[in-house]
Amino acid sequence: MEDGGEGLKFLADNMLGRLARYMRILGYDTSYPNIQAPDLVLVEMSRKEDRILISRDKQLHERWKNSFLITSDKLDDQLCQITERFHPSMQSLFSRCTACNGLLVQPYAPCVEKYYRGDVKEVQQCDTCGKCYWRGTHTQSIVGYLRRLGIYIES
Repeated sequence: MEDGGEGLKFLADNMLGRLARYMRILGYDTSYPNIQAPDLVLVEMSRKEDRILISRDKQLHERWKNSFLITSDKLDDQLCQITERFHPSMQSLFSRCTACNGLLVQPYAPCVEKYYRGDVKEVQQCDTCGKCYWRGTHTQSIVGYLRRLGIYIES
């Protein structure tokens, strides 16, 4: 990631769950506690974990310098805003668990996911929660979506 994006960590507030999931798909280290927390709790989490707080709350953004204001309620616009400021590395695409933000690694145990087909050759597993991931039609759909937004560009 450019603009110092490599190594940056993010904290998404409660209003940005879908954005947090897509940020994880793009490889951003994005915490999403999904809690109704007072602003001071979010600021303290951001400070303690050295994460950029992303929020749609303008007043919170104005009070906390290590924050990034999301100006739209539409996911397409939110993703474009994030990727324009913090340029993603396409090598990091699909490198994080969408459920818990853990890193995806080679499986350490056989995959037991409900929809997993044993004939899939490449499976990755979250190093934190154990969830299994593999490339399927959903992956193609996500890449198509990111292409339409101008975010995913094959080199």
